[in-house]
Amino acid sequence: MKWWRGSSVISMAVGSVLFLCVNGGPASGASTTSTSPIHIAHLCQVIPRVDRLVVTRRAPGDRFVFTFPAVVKVTNVGAAQAVATSACALSNASKSVPDCPAAFFVSYHLVFAVRGEKGMGGAAINVYPAGCQVVRGLGAVRTTAVGVGFYWVLGSAMGLRDASLHSFAGTLNTGG
Repeated sequence: MKWWRGSSVISMAVGSVLFLCVNGGPASGASTTSTSPIHIAHLCQVIPRVDRLVVTRRAPGDRFVFTFPAVVKVTNVGAAQAVATSACALSNASKSVPDCPAAFFVSYHLVFAVRGEKGMGGAAINVYPAGCQVVRGLGAVRTTAVGVGFYWVLGSAMGLRDASLHSFAGTLNTGG
């Protein structure tokens, strides 16, 4: 990965954090009611200490085709933090999303290593690019269907060029 690619990911992460703080996102500690503060997910509290990321794809057999390996390790600190920041910037999904009828054939398990915490189990989220396009593991269910270019940030961190939702959803295998 060239130095400028990592710098743009870091710049995007810093911009996302500033956006969250100014606009009352999860990092601001703002509340939706006067009696109940927003639960801030563990990952969103430890972003400055995130130093690695392992992305593991879960997909049934050979039903889908992808352009990248099933397990990718991200060792660039800035890139791993950018993914965490982007995930924490996602909007809450509609209340009907947990009952989404679409089958989640393809998913990704993202495990972030956090300095000062044992092993790679510091914080983990699950990303579902198909169906309702949600992220679980950040308190409220979040959506990737609108907004901040989550899949581009994740793909950039993984070394993918021009990644998008379609990169992560895969292509149905029509071959024998």
